[in-house]
Amino acid sequence: MRSIVKIALLASMFAGTLLAQEITLDFLKSKPKGIARDFYIWMFLQEKSTTAEEAQEAYTLVNSKSARIQAAMIQKKALTTTRGNVCHRLSLKELALENSKCIATGLTISRIFNHAKNFSDRELLSFLQQKIASTNPKLYTFMDILLSQDMLKEFVKTGVATLATIYNALTYKQRLQLLDHAIDPKTLVYLVNQNDPVFNDILRRIVRDARFLHFKKSLARARITHSDSKTFFILGLNAAMHDGLSLALEYFKRSAQEADSSFLKNRALFWQYLVSHNKTYLHTLSQSTSPDLFSIYANLNLGTTPKYKIVSTLEGITHKNPNFDIEDPFEWQILRDKILAIQDKNAFLKALEPLKTTQTTPHLAYFLDRYYNRQRNYFLAPYEGVISWKSVPEKALAYAVARQESLLLPALVSRSYALGLMQIMPFNVAPFARQIGAGPTKLTDMFNPKIALVFGNYYLNYLKEEFKHPLFVAYSYNGGPKFFRHLLKERHFFTRQRKFEPWLSMELIPYSETRLYGQKVMANYIIYQKLFAREQGEPHHFDINAFFDATLKDAP
Repeated sequence: MRSIVKIALLASMFAGTLLAQEITLDFLKSKPKGIARDFYIWMFLQEKSTTAEEAQEAYTLVNSKSARIQAAMIQKKALTTTRGNVCHRLSLKELALENSKCIATGLTISRIFNHAKNFSDRELLSFLQQKIASTNPKLYTFMDILLSQDMLKEFVKTGVATLATIYNALTYKQRLQLLDHAIDPKTLVYLVNQNDPVFNDILRRIVRDARFLHFKKSLARARITHSDSKTFFILGLNAAMHDGLSLALEYFKRSAQEADSSFLKNRALFWQYLVSHNKTYLHTLSQSTSPDLFSIYANLNLGTTPKYKIVSTLEGITHKNPNFDIEDPFEWQILRDKILAIQDKNAFLKALEPLKTTQTTPHLAYFLDRYYNRQRNYFLAPYEGVISWKSVPEKALAYAVARQESLLLPALVSRSYALGLMQIMPFNVAPFARQIGAGPTKLTDMFNPKIALVFGNYYLNYLKEEFKHPLFVAYSYNGGPKFFRHLLKERHFFTRQRKFEPWLSMELIPYSETRLYGQKVMANYIIYQKLFAREQGEPHHFDINAFFDATLKDAP
């Protein structure tokens, strides 16, 4: 791996970053609130010299009291954990001796569901239900349902919102007991047509679940007519998996009609093509002005010129030094908020003039994207000279990931404290530095784009050794290699034994962030491959069918 790094240049860059600003309370108080300051507070809490009193004062500055922040406070003995309410630990018999408030606290929906299955406990539950009737009518209603002989019949009476609330309060095993059995399709039609957003989310999760086979079979026999784009889409997938292709096509059409974004519409159009083999849908897709994976697929298969506009270079760029520190997340936060507050278009463009430097092209593109109302799609490649790229695909994947992670902006901090251009997690910084041979490294070094790009590319190449295909590398980069290994093992994804592969597996990834991440990074990857090949004067033909078919043999 180290052969790809310009070691001497990297060492010199690190030497210049070791003299960073010391984090003190005064430093923290001087910075604007937000994710960046929370990250610096988190680092401050972990310093050995920080006292518990200083930690408590810093805690008052926190914008989002995340689990990471609270764990650091507890470690510093600056935040105490409270004991759970004693009512949670009482038996049903002991609860019967308590007041209605304690009973309501001790009777969780999950607990009621478990005890309701035992005949000997039902009488005691009914007694407890009467005690909370006047003080907690909502829980009283829930207990009515959970103690009934036919819960689904009660849900039809009370509405799907009640079903959604109870379902989300149950354990996974209890959810299976509640819904994973044959259900009258008419009942499902009545419930799903209520178009409740919480229950719609439950449906989408169930269809992407490896289990709930009986429920999904019943769902495939129902014809839903009222829902949103995302739910119609998942209903289409479920119908397609149960060989109901005409119903699937109907659902995908409804999904496209209800779509409120080009991505959702294009995805639904693409699946109409998959289940029907009608190229009319590809021709419609090829007219899209949005460069997502589905419009790219249509243009590549039809050999048509895309309608979307790709911008890879910006005009008027100079080699001047920027007028702000691109490695300072606070300076970027202040500048971003200041420019975005400008209402006059001419004044807005004038404020962008100082950003026309080689180091600030991502920042300039960030604002131009908003100025042109996202009608232009920026695929830049700043800071590329730090790495001797082994191939066009290697470079394309690195920039595809960086674009999705950070829009190529150097000094970004995510809510999980992923850092910089490549959004490196803090726990990966030291191991990567050792493996690359970069020397002593601080977390804030990840705000140097030339260092971050090296670290991110190193990690991508590391993942590539195991996962081979760029799509699998993208999934692992986002969710972690352990997550993706488990997914492949437990879910039997990317197999030739199932119809509509690999596209079906790509839609059944259970975590929304990782699922969409993979699709968007692959769109970036294909576009960057074309751009970089053209820069090097290489002929470029991308066989998108062969590319994705390769996932079926690359899957571990």
